[in-house]
Amino acid sequence: MDYTIEPVVEADLPTLGNFLHSAKLALSINRLIFLNWPNDKLQISLYSKAVKSGHENPSAECFKAVDNNTQEIIGYIVLGKKAPEEPEQDTGKERDAPTQAPPEGLNPPLLAEVNGAVGGVLKTVQDKDRFEITYMCVKPFAQRHGIGSKLVQLGFDRARAAGIPLFVCAEAPSIPFFTALGFKETEHVDIELRKYAPDNSGFGIFRLAGMIWHT
Repeated sequence: MDYTIEPVVEADLPTLGNFLHSAKLALSINRLIFLNWPNDKLQISLYSKAVKSGHENPSAECFKAVDNNTQEIIGYIVLGKKAPEEPEQDTGKERDAPTQAPPEGLNPPLLAEVNGAVGGVLKTVQDKDRFEITYMCVKPFAQRHGIGSKLVQLGFDRARAAGIPLFVCAEAPSIPFFTALGFKETEHVDIELRKYAPDNSGFGIFRLAGMIWHT
């Protein structure tokens, strides 16, 4: 496949919001996070905000893979450089619970569990300088042409130049892909989806894995 990897520009953001939405549709967990599935209006709104946030983040870089024949965006990655975070001090006092409610149309208990799972896998690297892959996706028809590997190579190049690791919080379907590229699991959290789903509906365990690549 003939394609070029280029920096994302502002004009790409609406297309990338829809692209990210389409990529996430296949995740079983999203059928339970988003109420009134597929709730496309809410999904597109949230993913569009995420794309815009990544583009405007001064510590992040966003790249797209573009089909040279059709000019269609067929791949997308967001890379961010992270500094070590100070460990929370135990003051002996109970911390106030967050007061911000999740957006209407989401499943609050499952969303809280997902956020807790992400925090759990991040704990293994929070004391390290690192690059992180925030998002990485390739359109289904363009997969198995090396596009994902080329996008991740941008992260390898930056991590190698800085002498720090590259980290990703991988959703279950992408774990084999990152494993094949040399990432090693640091921690994983399994989310039991059956407790959020109707009986006998086919839902099971959904895994989030912290994965790291060292120079």
